[in-house]
Amino acid sequence: MGGSFAGAIVALLLFFFGIVTGAGVGDRLAERCVTRREYWLCNLAIFLVGALVCALVLLTPFTVLVGLAIGLVAGAIAGLKMAFGESVGPWKAHDKFFRVNKNQVRRGEDGERAEAVRRARRDGSPEPELISVQDPAASSAPGRAGAAGRQDKNKRK
Repeated sequence: MGGSFAGAIVALLLFFFGIVTGAGVGDRLAERCVTRREYWLCNLAIFLVGALVCALVLLTPFTVLVGLAIGLVAGAIAGLKMAFGESVGPWKAHDKFFRVNKNQVRRGEDGERAEAVRRARRDGSPEPELISVQDPAASSAPGRAGAAGRQDKNKRK
């Protein structure tokens, strides 16, 4: 019993190490994903490579390394989702239900802007900004907040 317990502890440690390492891998993969299609293709590639690695590890006498392979897959998928910057697929339902990643849910509603931000991040250019344009005549009209602020200062003196 002592050997199997120690093997389980080592597999668990490798699993956690795989999650941390996989999150970094997913973060790097997300830099290349601009469209939702590329995101899903990356997810599929992570699953296929993970299944292949698990099958190869099971053919060796070092089956404890399966924990590392599964951890890498889990971490890579989570890192890819967080770095992609938009709630996609089942993650959208998850984020809405638990009320987390509100920025990613909001970005998911405006797909064109989210894609422009990801493309700018990939190319290394500045992200597009939303600029509010106001009529200059409206801000200088009498009775606006600026004039009211000056009147309040005069009353205090």
